[in-house]
Amino acid sequence: MSPALWHVMLGGAFIPTGVGALAWSDADQLSGTLAGEYDGILRPPLTVYAGWYDKHDAILVDFAMVRFSTATWSDTPSAEGLGATRLGVDYRRYLPGATAGPGKVDMYGDVGLYGILPSANDTSEAYTEEDQASADEASGELRARIGGVGGRLGLGAGYRLGEPASVTLGVRGAIAVHRAQSTLETGYQVSVIVAPEAALTLEFRR
Repeated sequence: MSPALWHVMLGGAFIPTGVGALAWSDADQLSGTLAGEYDGILRPPLTVYAGWYDKHDAILVDFAMVRFSTATWSDTPSAEGLGATRLGVDYRRYLPGATAGPGKVDMYGDVGLYGILPSANDTSEAYTEEDQASADEASGELRARIGGVGGRLGLGAGYRLGEPASVTLGVRGAIAVHRAQSTLETGYQVSVIVAPEAALTLEFRR
């Protein structure tokens, strides 16, 4: 990409909830923290991304954060909370290249990566050293359930409605992978989820 040819893109992707999400919940597969990748708050059905593109390539980033916290001010102050910060980046390659003008269809290959940085804490002046150690251990288990890395690989297409500041309606399909790891007393446990993902997209280009 030549910097002189970069243009700005702002887009949104809508991933319908569908029966799959209901089945996921019924099977008790949520993290139990409300801050995990598949809990529906950190990554809601409608997500927003932004980035830069030229005739052949696009680099897009997305950011999300969720935090739940409670603080008590008394004779024995206490604080507890948990949350997650998610940062993702996508590389898009247009096939054979993005063409200008309304009524054009852009087809592209898409590869994306993301990481989730977890946070959890539980402190109180009323805790003994053993209580605090137990609370720290529980917070570590929560962080392990929230954190993870993942990516996706797929194809997409968009129909341009206008120029020069074009609006593009599109669809994107991919295979998504999510990996999480937790520590056990005698080792560690790795969980991997591989699932299809489809999204409707709306993009504004300038």
